[in-house]
Amino acid sequence: MRKWGKRSQQVRSELDPRFHRVLDRTLHEVADISLVCGFRNQKEQNEAFENGFSKVRWPDGKHNKQPSTAVDLQPHPMPADDKLVMALSYIAGHIVQIGREEGIIIRWGGDWDRDGDLLDQNFDDLFHFEVVGELSETNSTSSNTDDRVCDDQD
Repeated sequence: MRKWGKRSQQVRSELDPRFHRVLDRTLHEVADISLVCGFRNQKEQNEAFENGFSKVRWPDGKHNKQPSTAVDLQPHPMPADDKLVMALSYIAGHIVQIGREEGIIIRWGGDWDRDGDLLDQNFDDLFHFEVVGELSETNSTSSNTDDRVCDDQD
């Protein structure tokens, strides 16, 4: 059975509790993953912005909340560059689906508008996932897209 490493345990402790079951299920049911970043302080967020890894400055990022409503993760071990996008896309599809099963709306940085079209993005952050809301009892099993929440990307 897969287990969280020390760094992943620390990042997990910084996350919104709604993420815990989703990420735990992903680790055990889908793939070995490492959690890389949860909460970002002001210096870290502004550096991410200045280096082009985020579209927002402190305190406007999902990583800037405590607990963090965003996580960056990666496959473990990290695959070769030619397999990385495929691995992240595979994991992302499962995380979004597991989120739905758990009643949580999760947005992936490879499909910000959550329309399934991965080619219409202006900014790809394939390592990034965020909790953007919860599904109601009435739409948790439907394919209704009215639950979309689109705000600033970080």
